[in-house]
Amino acid sequence: MLSLSFAAFIFGISPGPGTLAALSISTTRGLRSGLILSAGEAVGDVVYLTLAILSLGYLANILEPAMIAVRWIGAGYLIYLGISQFKLKSLKINSNTHSSKNLIKLFLMGFLIGGTNPKVILFYLSFIPLFIDLSDIDLTTGLQIVLTVYVSVFASLIVVCSTGNQIKLWISKPKSIGILNKLTGTTMVIVGILLLVS
Repeated sequence: MLSLSFAAFIFGISPGPGTLAALSISTTRGLRSGLILSAGEAVGDVVYLTLAILSLGYLANILEPAMIAVRWIGAGYLIYLGISQFKLKSLKINSNTHSSKNLIKLFLMGFLIGGTNPKVILFYLSFIPLFIDLSDIDLTTGLQIVLTVYVSVFASLIVVCSTGNQIKLWISKPKSIGILNKLTGTTMVIVGILLLVS
């Protein structure tokens, strides 16, 4: 399990739509918002792992049309958020960010990013069998695997969010804030585009 945990951590921290989104959100909205988004991403990730464990990879073909539609909707929303962030003149941090409604939105946005990222399904359906014989897994072992991967991926995103939050804390000049808004806005648009073209 230790080697699987390490591999999942490295996978989770590697550049991609999930890490870019976590970095952008934690930089502009703070650590808590980034962690909520990351929790959703990690849940989206382990959906594919659970399918792989249950040897239901063929479901990916059945669900593909629905997942494509969800990916397009999620990508459009991220592009919209990115453009809005890009246009801001100041750093948008408001007290409403931590309302339960906004936290649920962040979690669902994270779930969409993790759950519609084709990199995730390719990883779990091809890489996990190197560590585990999927034909010989009982419920307890399956739950241990899912929990191990979830914790590892979430831990990697905690590192990303902490970095983003540190960047946010370092910013003090209005000019820096404008640059940050443009960078995070551009990043979110890129994440949306990556979801569209992947």
